[in-house]
Amino acid sequence: MELNTTPEVDEMPSSPIDASEPVNCDPTQPPTMLWNIKATDKSAIYDDLGVNDLEGIKAPPKSLRHPPQLRHHTTPTDNVTLTQQIGNHGDGPIPVLTTPSSSTRSDTDHIHNGTSCSCKRRLLDEINSTDSFACLADEILLHILKWLPLTKLSHCSRVCKRWYRLAFDELLWRRIDLSSKQFFAGILGNILQRGPVAVKLSRAKIEEPVFSLNYRHKAKKQCNKLRNGKQSITTKVQYLDLSACDVSTSTLQEIIKSCPPLRKLSLESCMVNVSVLTCVGQKAQELEELNLSMCEGVIDFGMMQLLVNTPNLTSLNLAWTSLNKQTLTTLTDNIPTNLEKLNLSGCGRNLEDKTVDQILRKCPKLRELDISDSPSVSEAIFSSLVGHGNIQYLALNRCYSLHYSYLEQLAGLQSLRALDVFSLVPDAAYESVTELFPGVIFNAHPYSAIARPCIKKKDYIWGIKCYE
Repeated sequence: MELNTTPEVDEMPSSPIDASEPVNCDPTQPPTMLWNIKATDKSAIYDDLGVNDLEGIKAPPKSLRHPPQLRHHTTPTDNVTLTQQIGNHGDGPIPVLTTPSSSTRSDTDHIHNGTSCSCKRRLLDEINSTDSFACLADEILLHILKWLPLTKLSHCSRVCKRWYRLAFDELLWRRIDLSSKQFFAGILGNILQRGPVAVKLSRAKIEEPVFSLNYRHKAKKQCNKLRNGKQSITTKVQYLDLSACDVSTSTLQEIIKSCPPLRKLSLESCMVNVSVLTCVGQKAQELEELNLSMCEGVIDFGMMQLLVNTPNLTSLNLAWTSLNKQTLTTLTDNIPTNLEKLNLSGCGRNLEDKTVDQILRKCPKLRELDISDSPSVSEAIFSSLVGHGNIQYLALNRCYSLHYSYLEQLAGLQSLRALDVFSLVPDAAYESVTELFPGVIFNAHPYSAIARPCIKKKDYIWGIKCYE
C-alpha cells in the first residue's frame, strides 16, 4: 500500500489526521503520524517535556509561550508524536507511545501519567526529599530560631547535632525571662552557662546546688577543682533580677560568685546576711545599681563590706530594710562619692537631719533622694538641700514632722524637677503650694523607681526587654 511522504508543518491540513491512517509507510522507516498543531504550541509542549529536539522548528520568543504555572502534563492523547514500531507480534505493527526525542531523556526520568517525563513534578519531588534547613546558613537559622520561646528552643536542640549547637547559641539566650519558674538542682546553672547577659528571675524558686558537676562533660580533675573551691564557674550575666526569689543565702552566694561582670543587681525582698553582702562587694566590683529594698539581714558590718568594695555604685535602694542608727552611721562613713540616686525611705525615727546632711555633703553628684516615712526629719534639711544645688527629684512622703508651709524654702532649689509630698499637703493648700514651684511635677511617683528593675513594663528589667 503506497502512502504519501510526511507533509511539512506548514502544509498540514486544518484538522488532525486520524491515528489509524498512516501517513508514511516507507519499508526502511517506520510509519509516522503527526498532529496538526501550531509551531508555538509545539515549542511549548517540547519545553514542558524537557526535550531539546524541535525538529527544525525555531523556538518562539518566551513571551509567546505559556506561563510555567499554566502548563499541564501531557497524556498519550495530547499533542505528542505517535510512532509505530514494526514488530513480529500478530498481523500488524504495535503502536508505542514515546516522546519526540527519547534519546535526550536521562536515566533519572520518571513515569508520569503513563509517559516517561522530565517535568516540574520531578524537580519538586527532589526538593521535598531533601532537608530544606540544610540549605540555609547558620546565621539565617539563628534569625528563625530567635522567634521561638525558650522551651521550644530546648525541644529543637533534640533534632540533630547542628540544631543542638544552634539552639544553645549565645545570640538566642542573651536576654531571658525566667520569672516564677522552679529550678531543680543544676538546672539554672546550665542555663546561665549559655551566655545570657540579662536574666530576670523574680519570684523564682531555686534549689541548690546551682551548678551541678556533670562528669559526662567535664574532666574528673576539673570537677575536683570545682568541688574543692580552687576553680569557679564564670558567666556573662550583667543584669540580674532576683526580686522576691525563694532562695537560700548560700545559693545567692553561688549565683553572685559566678557573675563577676555584674553591673545591676536586685535582691528585693530576699533574705541576706553578712556573707551575701560581702560576696556582692568582693565579686561584683563593677556594680552600678543595687536594689536591697525590703531585705532582711542588712547590718553594719555587711554594709561596710559592700560599700568599701563598690566604688562605682551610682544607685542604691535601702528602703524598708530596718536600718538602725549604727548601720546608718556606717552608711554615711563609707558611702561612695559617685552616688547619684539614694532611697532611704522607711527608716523611721532612726534617720535624722544630721545623717541627711552628711550624705548630701559626701555625695555632690546626688540627683535623686527619697527619705519618705521618716518622722524625725525636720525643715532643717531644706537649707542643706538648697546648698547642694543638684537635687532633681525629692520624696518627702509622710514625713509628718514637716509642715507644708516650710516647703516654700525649696523654691530656691533651681534644679528641682519633681517633688512627692503624699499625705503631707492637704487638699485645700495643694494648689497654692504647687504655684510656688513653676515647672515642678508634684506627686507623680507613688512608688520609688530608684535601682528597681521593673516599674511599668513587666517584661523589662532596667529598660532591657527579656524574652520567655
